[in-house]
Amino acid sequence: MRQIVALGSLKGAAGASTLALALAAAWPLGGAAAPVVVEADASGGDLAVRFGLSDMAGLLALAAGARQPGAERDLESCTQEVAGGLRVVVAPSGTDQALPSVAEVAACLPVLRGDAGSEGTVLLDLGHLGAAPSRELARAADRLVLVARGSADALAHVAARPEWLEGIRPELAVVGKCRYSESDIAQALEMERDRIHLLPWDVRAAEAFAGTARVTEGRWRRSPLARAAFILARRLAGADAGVARGGLCGELAQLGSRALPSQLLGGSAALRSLEKGGAQ
Repeated sequence: MRQIVALGSLKGAAGASTLALALAAAWPLGGAAAPVVVEADASGGDLAVRFGLSDMAGLLALAAGARQPGAERDLESCTQEVAGGLRVVVAPSGTDQALPSVAEVAACLPVLRGDAGSEGTVLLDLGHLGAAPSRELARAADRLVLVARGSADALAHVAARPEWLEGIRPELAVVGKCRYSESDIAQALEMERDRIHLLPWDVRAAEAFAGTARVTEGRWRRSPLARAAFILARRLAGADAGVARGGLCGELAQLGSRALPSQLLGGSAALRSLEKGGAQ
């Protein structure tokens, strides 16, 4: 069965989606299938618009078939590939569709784990861990990574962990600028030192995962974000120290160089105006 690694934040937009994609790009090469990033943010997804993908073939389809016979084999058919070789299952943009889809998947975990012959890892991007289905998935995962910014106020939300996290020993990924050391954070948050991971932000690489820039495979491999993501990915994968890290397959060319999908523009004057302004 597949391993489930859940990523989520206790406060605001901490960068869980970017980290999930970075982990997928840096995942250690050990002969197993490349990980799949499943966007399961109950507030709505971003990856479909960001990468110009269809959200009808993603989490919506996975949730729709969750209670049907053979649902444990559906994940691959709901997966799309992004330029660069990353594999993703995208969520619908609106909460009205995303929340019930996440709830359905939470109630039917075999759609993520697969059957006895399924291999690999699901990187489950839960976004903000506010909705009940998101918390259920976080608790059901094999590994949980809490994602937080490096400011004192952001880390305070991790220190004041809610009751539903009782009994879970999460990893903590601190993204972006941080004035504190891993030891300082571990002591303040009463966590083990080896569960604290500082991820320096590489603006260019982060912009590529956000859909506003390009990054080549060589540039990615030299990125401090890539190095930090590989260290965390190796821990999450339980890989040996000598295993090689994964890499982007060629250039990661995202939505930043393309027009917004025409199907989005058709029904929205605001988006048409946005696209017109971006073309100037």
